[in-house]
Amino acid sequence: MDIEGINAYLDTVNRANLVLLSNRPPHPVDALFLHMRSFGDYTGLYELAEEMARTQVVKFIAVSNNEGEKFGSTVPFEANPGKTECIRILTEEQKIPPDKILTPETMAHHTRQENDAFLKLSMQREFTSGVILAQPHQLLRAMLGMIQVMDMNKYLMKIYTAAPGYTDWQEKVRGSQGKEFKPRVEHIPDEVKRVYEYQIAGQLASFERLFDYLNARGSERFKLL
Repeated sequence: MDIEGINAYLDTVNRANLVLLSNRPPHPVDALFLHMRSFGDYTGLYELAEEMARTQVVKFIAVSNNEGEKFGSTVPFEANPGKTECIRILTEEQKIPPDKILTPETMAHHTRQENDAFLKLSMQREFTSGVILAQPHQLLRAMLGMIQVMDMNKYLMKIYTAAPGYTDWQEKVRGSQGKEFKPRVEHIPDEVKRVYEYQIAGQLASFERLFDYLNARGSERFKLL
């Protein structure tokens, strides 16, 4: 890709991110999908999950089914704190009723597997709407992945996105699979690279599909997609 192509791609990334950062659900949805985050990267997420549950913006909170194992490993807590700790914080510290917490039957160790598991859970419970909760720079890849798995399974839901209102970009956190401990702002290029590579590999929806999905989501055309 030449420099013009790179700049055009980055412009599209920025445009997509701006849309997703102002994309909270305008009405109650069935579930909040909480992807596992690496150590230190939950800043603001639990609090926002509690707020959305308390104000009944979401009916349930779905937590990824793993105990922090890296992809391809069976050693717990290598990649993230795991579902048990996540559920403990949500129920004990954030006071969310345990019956509002769901865990998919399918185990998942990276974002694509999590999207597959969240969709399978949604299909089982006949959910029709949801919101992805993550840090601002992580929403794009998660949303593109969710659209891809919905298209593959021919099960479209109305999916929205949410991120904390404030993000400390200088806070040091671990990145994908618990690696690369560095300021959050330095993880942004890694995310952009993953989006590009996974789109090329056909593992994420295209930007064209993203914008078409978002435009259709609030219209009658959504039923025909």
